[in-house]
Amino acid sequence: MKSDINVLRIPIPTPTLWPYTTTNSYIIGNKEETLIIDTGYNQPITRETLQTALKKHELPIPKKILLTHGHKDHSPGVKQLLDWQIPTFIHPLEEPEIRRNVQIDNLHYLSDHEEISIGDESLIVLHLPGHSPGHLSFYLPSKKILLAGDNLIEKGTSWIGTPDGNMKDYFITLEKIKSLSLTMVGPGHGDWIHNPYEHIEYVLNRRKQREEQILHILKDNEPLLLHEITNKIYDGHIHPSNKVVAEKTTEAHLIKLIDERKVIQNRNAYSIYS
Repeated sequence: MKSDINVLRIPIPTPTLWPYTTTNSYIIGNKEETLIIDTGYNQPITRETLQTALKKHELPIPKKILLTHGHKDHSPGVKQLLDWQIPTFIHPLEEPEIRRNVQIDNLHYLSDHEEISIGDESLIVLHLPGHSPGHLSFYLPSKKILLAGDNLIEKGTSWIGTPDGNMKDYFITLEKIKSLSLTMVGPGHGDWIHNPYEHIEYVLNRRKQREEQILHILKDNEPLLLHEITNKIYDGHIHPSNKVVAEKTTEAHLIKLIDERKVIQNRNAYSIYS
């Protein structure tokens, strides 16, 4: 009889967004079989970290690699594991980004609500776009654990920005995550989230507050360019290295507000819809 399935969080050092210096990989399985979710950056320490974890817990080489999305701090580490000769599974909408970041063969597609067998249990694939168009999260019903990828991070909020991100989709994704039965969430970065519903509400409220802030800024100062709006929101509040993603997140909010007919864009300037 097979032993119970365990879920291990393996932080892999990566050049990712401040304040994080690691990207989470997850090993799911038992002493008979395992699979791995996300593989960090394409550098030797990726392989070293994963091999050390497998050896420490006396686990076999994974049978599959599942990627939440194609961003370069989550997917290119696959290249460090090519000699394992195991298939990599993605959502088809992530293939262009993955192909840009790493050339790999043996790619296979996953679809929403598909079930992946691991031991005597099933891991459910959830297509939850917003951070990227084909972003996947993985739900283990037996333990009520969601491995969220970058849909959630331990501290703060994920950035949602062009060309990959869609803020409208992200709001829908957060509501879907909230509807799951959860005990904890494994985020893309940072430690386990043990208060999932409180955390999701925090992220939802943060995004709603940001939209209200943008609308107030435009009411008081319109018209404004994207970088002017971003400066009014973030100056003095974020690390300089995050300025580009802050601007992209502001732009994603503006695109959503334009779609909702709350904001208009005239050339490069934004104003309140009237």
